[in-house]
Order: sequence, then structure tokens, then C-alpha cells
Amino acid sequence: MKTKKLYVIFLLSLFTQNVLSQQNITFGKGHTKGVNVSSSTASATGAATLTSSGFLPNLNASSRFLSQATLGTNYTEIQKVATQGIERWLDNQLALPNSFKLESYVQNMHQSMVDSLNIKNNVSTNTLLNVSVDNWHFDIAWFQGSMTATDLLRWRIGLALSEIFVTSRVSSFSDNPYALASYYDLLMDNSFGNYRTLIDKITYHPTMAVYLSFMNNHATDLFNGKQTYPDENYAREIMQLFSIGLYELNIDGSEKKDANGMSIPTYTNNDIVNLAKVFTGLSWGDGAYIGIAAKDKWSYTKRLKFYGKDNSDAIKNPNKINPRIVDAHEYGAKTFLNTTIPARDVLLGEQDIQDALNVIFNHPNVGPFISRRLIQRLVTSNPSPAYIQRIATIFNNNGSGVRGDLKAVIRAILLDPDARQCCGDNTESYGMLKEPFIRYMNLLKGLSLEAQGGVFRNVMNRVYDKTEQKPLYATTVFNFFSPDYMPDGSLKDANKVAPEFQLLSSQTLTGYFNALNDWLINDDPIDYYGLFLGETYKPNLEPRFNVVADYALTRNDKVPLLLDKYNLIFAHGKLSAESLKIIGTAIKSMPYVQDANGVPASTEAYRRVRIAIFLIMTSPDYLINK
Repeated sequence: MKTKKLYVIFLLSLFTQNVLSQQNITFGKGHTKGVNVSSSTASATGAATLTSSGFLPNLNASSRFLSQATLGTNYTEIQKVATQGIERWLDNQLALPNSFKLESYVQNMHQSMVDSLNIKNNVSTNTLLNVSVDNWHFDIAWFQGSMTATDLLRWRIGLALSEIFVTSRVSSFSDNPYALASYYDLLMDNSFGNYRTLIDKITYHPTMAVYLSFMNNHATDLFNGKQTYPDENYAREIMQLFSIGLYELNIDGSEKKDANGMSIPTYTNNDIVNLAKVFTGLSWGDGAYIGIAAKDKWSYTKRLKFYGKDNSDAIKNPNKINPRIVDAHEYGAKTFLNTTIPARDVLLGEQDIQDALNVIFNHPNVGPFISRRLIQRLVTSNPSPAYIQRIATIFNNNGSGVRGDLKAVIRAILLDPDARQCCGDNTESYGMLKEPFIRYMNLLKGLSLEAQGGVFRNVMNRVYDKTEQKPLYATTVFNFFSPDYMPDGSLKDANKVAPEFQLLSSQTLTGYFNALNDWLINDDPIDYYGLFLGETYKPNLEPRFNVVADYALTRNDKVPLLLDKYNLIFAHGKLSAESLKIIGTAIKSMPYVQDANGVPASTEAYRRVRIAIFLIMTSPDYLINK
């Protein structure tokens, strides 16, 4: 609607009186019930007239869009979207390549540590192999990329995908930033690609293989009295969590029912057993045989290698006359999800894997399942069946006969009328509780965190300690929260989900408040770590906020302008009049010494700006993104 002329007849200030309720209804403020608006532009929706999103330029609508499409935004980006239009901004973002490689950044950081230690100690003995790195080096790389990359949409989608296709440092690779960085690069690289390619790359990534225990997954075998069966973990989770879910779905995401009104399971235990046989024979990409251990930290960055046969005995014992050589990949036909993969030579067993991924990819559940997951991560916890159906239809066919086009899916999710027109008749359950980590990024992006030389070093420990969330740190494969979590109370009574509420407790809520006080009021927004023991600390390199330009808005008569600015940036203008009044009164009640222009002295102005932002970011109007 931003980029096309709409020849729509509308009244800017028409009021109608509802006879029954005796309430004034204002067109253009979101009231759409019982009103139809047509548009002469087929690609746009006339209902935008009623929601205010049709007016150009619209800062609030732009801010709201960016709250769904990015990790956080500032006034400049809001103005940019308002001027150029949502569709144009979105298409430009979808066309951008991945501009930041986390693995490369970790590697360069690691090398700089080696070089610095050699120079510091006047030696040449330090190498990448003996200078240790840890998982927080991944956090530094992630934060640097998130604060400097121009492909803002990709970073939001990458985070969403990391919460669907979950791996975590809470694992045996907890000390390996390369494992984390390489996997996250995979998600970022394929954020706008095809779902089929994505599940292939995930299946063949060593980080996932170790996390879900199918690394060195062996065919059924009996040796020295020890019976081995294929590991079933990945076979179960790729179906349950990554593709089709537990029950058969209609295209609108609703569960199909049998003749007795019961939900129909998508798979059985036999399906899991047979699919587990498919994922046998995969091992480290830099190894020589199945069963070998990781060579080093970089083993986690190389695509898995397939072995049809297990000849490890022959390789480890080259002088053995009759080494034991057995199948590494399970031989025989494999039936799952009502499809049979034919028996073939185990040396050709990699085709079994591709056949299985094709079966999963073409299952009718995938469209509605993945569509709902992505909508939940970007727009609303409870998408309408019609919303899910529209997106699943795009997943099934992008309009050019292509199935699984994530770029088309993401575009459709963010431009859908349910996303752009808050909230219709579903105001009580529309939207989502902002994830704690998203709130943190909102703050840093909204205040345009500054770093000398553009280097943002941050291990983000307090974020996790206080809110129990940061990238690739979920405690299980089920993510930080379940997509079907229902908190007790009115939402549960209405059969509505609120996934992020699973992270909400008295501890995490007060933790967020206390952390926000540290980040904002105490101006300590990041956790700056030395890269190695003995590194010279340079406090001027720590990123900080600079809100001096807002001091002029801290005069009592200017406070409404201050609140309007940050209401726009953080809550896209959704703070209620009551909330604004309460916050404004609190700010104006703060005593201050003023200069000749009536502006509070810097100390008082500093606190007024930051406390105003603190109160906005702790208000329900901000915390629930609608």
C-alpha cells in the first residue's frame, strides 16, 4: 500500500455512533468490524484505510513493521521505511546477500589472539591449536554481526530459524565457538533459500549430528556380544520439530480428525525406527572412517561424510589379514510415512537420505507447520487459520511452481493483512510477548549503541543470567519455549497459546527489570571480556549509549515530545494515553536544576531520558507486541 496509488474513497474524520453501545467509532483507528472497504488496486487491501496503515508516510506503521522484521530499529530506519514504503524496503532486504560470516569472524578473532600473545611474550609458539577459545567467542562474533550488518531482515529470520531448528551449546561442544558459528552461518545463508536445501544442510551439519546423536550412527550390528541399533533421536526430531509435527494438519493448520473425532498421528514408532535406519553411515567430514572422533574444533565446520561400509578395523589395523568389514549404512527397504525407500547397495545409501528428505519435504503437513512456526516467531502467537492457510499456500507453490521458497514465505508473512492490520477482531489474543533477547536488542538498536572503530565486543552474559535467553543457548531441542505453551488464566481458558510466557517468571521478569537498569540507567549495556589472559583493557572501546541530543526534550513542557519519540521507536506508538500520562507525570516529578533555557542540567537530563525509556520498555504496551 505504501508504494502504490490507491484510488479509495475514505473519510478522514468520519464518526459514526453505535446506537446500542452509544460509543463513538473513529475510522482510521483500527475499527474494522462490520465494515468493508474495497480498493481499485488488486494487490493491496482497502481495509488499510481503517487501520491507518494506508496513510503515507506512516511512522507508526513503519515502526510496527520493523518490530516484526528486525531485531530492533531506530528513528532513522523508521523514517526510511516510511518514505520508501514497506514493500520496497522488504524486497531490497530480501535481495541482500549474507553480509557477515560468523565462522570467519571467530577465525580472525582467534588468529588475532594468537598473534597478540606471540608479540606480547616475544615468542612464536602460540598457534590456533594451543590457544583456546570458548563458546562466548561465538557470542562476540554474533553481536558484532548483528550490530553492523545491513541485511537486517536476515538477522531476524536467522534468530527465528535458530529457535525452530534448535542446536545448543548446552551439549558436548559447549567450548567450541566454531561449531556454533558454522551452524548459525548455515541458518543465515539459507534464510531466504529453499526449505528442502535447508533441511539437507542441517542433516549434514556436524553440529546437528552431535547434538541429536546421529554422528557415527551405525547400522544394526552385533560384535563381541554388544548389540548396536541405529540411533533414533534425529529421525524423531526432524519429523516432530523440524517438519511435520505430531498430528496431521489441514492446510490452515487445524488438526485433522478421524471418525471418532480424535487427532491423527503423523507418524508411528515404526516410522521412527525405519527413518533412523536411513540416517546411518554419516561421520566427520575430515575423518577417515565411521566411528572416528572429531579431529579438532574445525571438524564441526565440514559437511558430514557418508560411509556405506565400516572398514575402520582395516584402517586402524593395516597389517591385519582378515579385518572386520561390515555395513555402516543399514541395508534393506525402509518404510516410513507410507512411503518405501527401496533396498539398494549400501554404498549407494546416501540416496536413501535424499529420498527420505524428499518424502518429508513433500508431506502436506510441512507447509502449515513451518508457516505457523515462522508466523509465531515474527508476528503473532495465535495466527488465524486463514493467515496460516495463505502462507502455507505460498509454501506449497510460490506462484512459479516452486515448493518451499522461504523468501516468498517470509515476504507473504510480513505483508499479509493479518500482519499489517493490527489486530482486527482478535485484539485479546493477537500479538506476542516480546522475547527477552529481542527486548535487549530493541534497546541497543533503538538507542543506536556506539562503539569506537565499529567494534562491538559483547559476550552477553547478563542477558542470559537475567533472562535465560541468548542465541544457541536453549537447554533442550524444544527451544526456550514451546510453540504450544498455554499459561494458566484467560488465554488457557480461551484455548490460546503464548509461547514466550514459558520464559516468564518472577525471576526472569525482575531479572529483566534489573538488567535494564544496568544497561540503561547505569549505562553498562554490554559485557566486555578480554579475548585472552593479560589483554590490555581499554575502557574507551566499550560500546555506550549517547542520548545527549535528547536532553533538550527533558524540559517539563517538552517531555511529551520525548515520550512520543521513544513510544514510536520501541512501541510503534501503541502506548495508551493512560501509560503516557503515568510516565509523563513520573518524569516531570523528578526535581532538576535548569539552565537559562529551562533545560535540566546534564545529570538530571541524563536520568530523565533514561528513566523515560526504562518506563516505556517495562510497560505492558511495549512488552506485548501487537
